[in-house]
Amino acid sequence: MKDMTKGNPMKLILAFAIPVLLGNVFQQFYMMADTMMVGRILGVNALAAMGASTSLANLIIGFASGIAMGSSIMIAQYYGAKDEEGMRHACAGCVRFCILSTIVMTIVALLIKRPSLKLLQTPDSIIDMADGYLFILYGGLCITMLYNMFASMLRAIGDSKTPLYFLIIASISNVILDYLFIAIFSWGIAGAGIATVIAQMLSVVLCFLYIKRRYPIFIIKKKDFHVEKAIYHRQISMGISMGLMNSIVSLGTVILQSAVNSLGESVIAAQTAARKIVEMFMQPLISIAIADTTFVSQNLGAAQYQRIREGMKKSIVIALIWVIIVILISYTCIDVLITLLVDASQKEVISLSAFYTRVMSLFYFVLAILFIYRNGLQGLGNGKIPIVSSTIEMITKTAATFLLIPYTGYLGVALAEPIAWCFMAPVLCIFFYKDIRKREQILSENSKQS
Repeated sequence: MKDMTKGNPMKLILAFAIPVLLGNVFQQFYMMADTMMVGRILGVNALAAMGASTSLANLIIGFASGIAMGSSIMIAQYYGAKDEEGMRHACAGCVRFCILSTIVMTIVALLIKRPSLKLLQTPDSIIDMADGYLFILYGGLCITMLYNMFASMLRAIGDSKTPLYFLIIASISNVILDYLFIAIFSWGIAGAGIATVIAQMLSVVLCFLYIKRRYPIFIIKKKDFHVEKAIYHRQISMGISMGLMNSIVSLGTVILQSAVNSLGESVIAAQTAARKIVEMFMQPLISIAIADTTFVSQNLGAAQYQRIREGMKKSIVIALIWVIIVILISYTCIDVLITLLVDASQKEVISLSAFYTRVMSLFYFVLAILFIYRNGLQGLGNGKIPIVSSTIEMITKTAATFLLIPYTGYLGVALAEPIAWCFMAPVLCIFFYKDIRKREQILSENSKQS
């Protein structure tokens, strides 16, 4: 366990964020391994099929992981307040809500996968491959949810290292299985999906065994499920809030993907390769934001508002340093990274991917502000503003998609998301500090009365 209510905020945030980052990098690594194997062994059409389905998969998986993370926020708050009984109740509520929501999501996702692909204008030449890939990922949604639930519980009490160790094992396993299923068994794009699910299952088993042995506070009993409805409803609200935050943003990406799909297989393949690199570049920013959720939650429980302010400012400084590094990489050696995913002979695909990556890199600092303050608001238990902001971001991204792409082509694809970021980042920043000031006033008034 790690108490984030004491000590240097920057050191604590970095110490928390680095294992999260490494875990996310390894997770991205085995996703990139899928992409690399598919792109180099199965060809452009298979890569395009993966790209056409990935945005839909991220929509559902993002909602699931958001529910797990949001449900665990109260665990962090009770931990900051040193309330062990509250932690057990919050843990029980998290388990119950995650299980029930996964059942519903899996059924819905399987029912709508084919119609969704058709709605997104997926070319007939790749739709069957995309459909098969989604079937496997959606079928393994319960595995994805369980890992995110266990990892979120551990992170809520400041343990961000353990999920990293299990992800490393899962990543290595995934690479081996990718090669076995795709190159040896010739299972095609389905092999990549099966490898991912099996690797995630391994990390789930390891997480469960570790928690059972190391953290008995998470070993819940029947009585722990009997909690006040108001508390459980609050937990559900936080879970749904973060789930919707993730999925609404992903919905905008899905709509953007539909426009990309209409531009042909080469553009889809280029976008798929570029997104993998872009997502890798985003991981440090996402990791800092996740660290901020726990940092804010624990310090909120301890009523240390000035410390929350200090931690957020330090997070911005860390993010700025990373953004500068990304811009330098994007404008010097990005082609080399792309050729790891796409055969060097695919000149058009490489050129389009490099262009997209360079344009996006110029807006990463705005994205950093958006991530940090959106997750900070979630840490405060304020789920309404992130949902509203995500909705506005999705609408802005959709509008940019339909207004820009028909006239600017692939430039519009590259600018659609940054336009939405620029619109929402300042709003989130304003609302975060407004929330903090309100809580400080309430605390001050209560102190005077007592």
